[in-house]
Amino acid sequence: MKTDSFFYRFFRQYRRAFFTLIGEDQRKARRYKFAAVEVKELAFRFDGLFLAESRHDDAYFVEVQFQKDRRFYSRFLAEIFVYLAQFPLANDWRAVAIFPSRTLDPGVPRHYRELFSEGRVLRVYLDELAEETLQQFPLNLLQIILDEKQNVLSTVERITQRLPKEMSKASARETFIELMVNLLLNKFPELTEREVKKMVEPLISNVKKSRFYRELREEAAQELTPKIEQETKRKIARELLLRKMSLELIAEATQLTPREVRTIMKDLVARKSPV
Repeated sequence: MKTDSFFYRFFRQYRRAFFTLIGEDQRKARRYKFAAVEVKELAFRFDGLFLAESRHDDAYFVEVQFQKDRRFYSRFLAEIFVYLAQFPLANDWRAVAIFPSRTLDPGVPRHYRELFSEGRVLRVYLDELAEETLQQFPLNLLQIILDEKQNVLSTVERITQRLPKEMSKASARETFIELMVNLLLNKFPELTEREVKKMVEPLISNVKKSRFYRELREEAAQELTPKIEQETKRKIARELLLRKMSLELIAEATQLTPREVRTIMKDLVARKSPV
């Protein structure tokens, strides 16, 4: 199962999930930027690199390994040291290796054992994660990786049923569903993207028909209307300012406060518009 593209997109979109995955405070994600860095001379790319904004936080090199490879750690650690030679870090660093299960871990190489004993290298086995961890959004996507083929659809159904409650924004739900489709394509390489989407679409349609989803859309529509009205008032105020109408009359005509009208006027002046 090839998962490189999925985990790159997953960690880029959900930085908080990474810190939950390694057992650290997810609020740390606010202090990090995510990157997938390619070291050109040797043509390799990390699955993820979390770069801290503060030099007091560690940088995290991330590699996901879903195949047996006895030289995995030698390669991964060599890539890290090449990166550090080319791009010196002010931060300390840690390496995170993610395996679906312990059986794919080749074991600690004797030449690097100090890095493991001192906690420099952290290993995560998805099938040993606590159940409550795998039930959290968006980490519950990883359950699809662990499922037997016959259980995948029921897992996808459980996830999609919770989507409206977990993600109120349509754009966030769409991003999540795209990631889920990407993961299913990796899980079932014999299927086309069209076939996977056809498999998932009935589940998503059922969610959209739910009472909670309808209430969510109605609530969003109610919130949107005042925003449109407010923007219309501001547009009218800009037009009246361009016609040299007084601030007091504009405020009365648009029902904006005098302070809001003055802010619009300052914006027009800043743009060198003829007020």
